[in-house]
Amino acid sequence: MFEELTEIRNLAAQGDLEQARALFRSRAESRVQVRGGHREWALAAEELGLFGLAEREFNLALRDDPGDVVALQHLVEFAEEKGAVERAVNLLVRLFELAPSAETALRLYTLYQEMGAEPKALELAEKCRALGIPLPRTKKFEEPAVSEEPVIPQDADLFRFLALFGGREDVYARQWFSPSKGEGGYSPVRQPLTPRELRAHLLGEVTLGVYPIRLDGTCLFAALDVDVQKSALEEARRSQALATLLKSELQELTAKIEQRLKEAGLTPIVEDSGYKGRHFWFPLAAPEHASTLVALGRAVIALVQPLLGEHFACEWFPKASRPGTKGLGNLIKLPLGIHRRTGRRSCFLDSQGAPIKKPFEYLRSVPLLTRETILAVLDRHRLATQSEDAAELPVPEEVKEKDSPPAPAPAPPWTAHDFETSPVFRQLLGGCAVLRTLTQKAIEERRLSYDEAIIIAHTFGHLPSGVNAANYLFSLVGTVPQHLRLKSPLRGNPVSCVKIRARIPAVTSRLPCNCVFTQTQDLYPTPLLHVQPEAQSPPGPPPSGELEALVRRLLGLEARMAALARDSAELRRAIVERLRLETQPFVEVAGVTLRLETKDGVDHLVIEKAPTHE
Repeated sequence: MFEELTEIRNLAAQGDLEQARALFRSRAESRVQVRGGHREWALAAEELGLFGLAEREFNLALRDDPGDVVALQHLVEFAEEKGAVERAVNLLVRLFELAPSAETALRLYTLYQEMGAEPKALELAEKCRALGIPLPRTKKFEEPAVSEEPVIPQDADLFRFLALFGGREDVYARQWFSPSKGEGGYSPVRQPLTPRELRAHLLGEVTLGVYPIRLDGTCLFAALDVDVQKSALEEARRSQALATLLKSELQELTAKIEQRLKEAGLTPIVEDSGYKGRHFWFPLAAPEHASTLVALGRAVIALVQPLLGEHFACEWFPKASRPGTKGLGNLIKLPLGIHRRTGRRSCFLDSQGAPIKKPFEYLRSVPLLTRETILAVLDRHRLATQSEDAAELPVPEEVKEKDSPPAPAPAPPWTAHDFETSPVFRQLLGGCAVLRTLTQKAIEERRLSYDEAIIIAHTFGHLPSGVNAANYLFSLVGTVPQHLRLKSPLRGNPVSCVKIRARIPAVTSRLPCNCVFTQTQDLYPTPLLHVQPEAQSPPGPPPSGELEALVRRLLGLEARMAALARDSAELRRAIVERLRLETQPFVEVAGVTLRLETKDGVDHLVIEKAPTHE
């Protein structure tokens, strides 16, 4: 029996988790009727992340030994994670009878409070006093404090809310708080978040959170969380003057951050989190890969960090491109719920910092963050970072002393246009569909997996100008680890076609990755064989380095202007469609009037700016 568990654990330790899980499932099914050993199998199932099987094995352990305290403790955890309060209570009652302890009593007492079971709570308190186990004073049985009346959602509001703020599909989290210990946290509930649970959250019956990264690696939203720093919060509890100051600073900071974000093209939903800060939500027009949103988060934090001062800190969701070792990632509390620590309901805020009284009506018309806006923010952040790096370069004293006009900005070492003009990369990308796809993905989608980045580094890095080309793509993506960025051309052998297929089978299986190199039969297949030897020789000096740099910058600007023109035309079409549905064919935003006019049967968008008075 235990030899089988050792074999399974060895497989997991060697990195073959799926085989270990498969072996566990097959062996566990054959042991259901066997008596003994189920607790050890349950603990192994938890190690493998097979929580459903772990719960079954703990139940079988109780079947064999009703006094198994360890099995009871774990089953209580499973019941609480699922929100099965009555089952958790029954298990805790059995556990308290078998092994009375302050921890078990407190958990049971807290659940009685949540259920409104005052007689049971008082009875438990009497038992604890008789056993000498301390519990909170029970002079008055208090319901959880709620500061505002709950908002009443319609069914359509629930579905819209889930579309805006939904997270991972097979799990959500439930907040808990122990008043006696002053401690709280979240427990995962391994079930889909349905409109029924969401309604309970919005009515204040429970408080729920979500894990932003969905099973396919995408997200429906991003969020910026701004909080009072823990040290400042602890000091404010002892100083009313500081508490008042923090409240005022938070209001001012919220307005500054919202303004800074709008200047960057981002329009957030601002929320008072109900505890010690603000949430700035960015619902997406379409699901976006977490890696792209992580890069966006770096750009956003760079924008708001200078505003925070000494009392505040911020964090971004999603925090990472993929869930952590536990497989869920970081969670964030859903909007409009009650914070269990304070009893305050979170609420959306308008531009003046006042609570929005009709939140569901407000959510029907909130702007959604588009991919075009995300990429524009990333581009500006990348250019700003490059400008800061250039500004830090030392300037010779003799140059400083001369009264001369500033030198033109240096040409970028590589641009997207260079993939088309470089003979080497024309041949490489023209011949290798895989590298062509990865290059297009980095440029157009601004994302690469870790394995995809490795493949680019270990092919491009062996070519003239390949270091600049690879680093250009990595700068677009923004989430490529620093150790993959190239400092000099690589030596040794480039990655082979076989290893490329092994690393990214999901990509190569969709492409014609079966090149035949007839002229190089003695060499192992690698994408670099598409490049003719004469193309790989270092290019001679350009006739005019300065002129080439200017032309290259012009081509880059022309390409960006063309892209902006396409985006502008698309936005104009979208606004025209919306104005056709409005009762009045115009809208005023920030002192600018956008008016729908029809000429010769064709609708046009006219933009009128308010006159300025000097």
